[in-house]
Amino acid sequence: MPKKQINKVINSVGAFFDVLSHPDRIRLIGLLKNKEMDVNEIHEALEISQSRTSQHLKLLKFNSIVVERKEGKHVYYKLKNKNITKVMQTALQFQLLTYSAEPETIQLISDLLITWHI
Repeated sequence: MPKKQINKVINSVGAFFDVLSHPDRIRLIGLLKNKEMDVNEIHEALEISQSRTSQHLKLLKFNSIVVERKEGKHVYYKLKNKNITKVMQTALQFQLLTYSAEPETIQLISDLLITWHI
């Protein structure tokens, strides 16, 4: 594979991780892992402003992580591809290895791994 194509793929992967680099977006993906939610439900669950929630959703939608569905005045979001949760599980497993000396953190990460599992 030519170097130019390799760099394009690597840059794309880097951009993907940039999108996932914000804690609110990670939490948002967790909210949507098993269900579709209205934007108001999402903003209330995240406990952040509606405009900030909309900005995060816009970025996730632009990067094909979520899709929206409009029904009257309501806008619903869901994960476009549930395999994104595997990325989150892998990140949590990495954290589990990193924090292996802290029992409380081990338990917290273990609990999170269960909730991320589909």
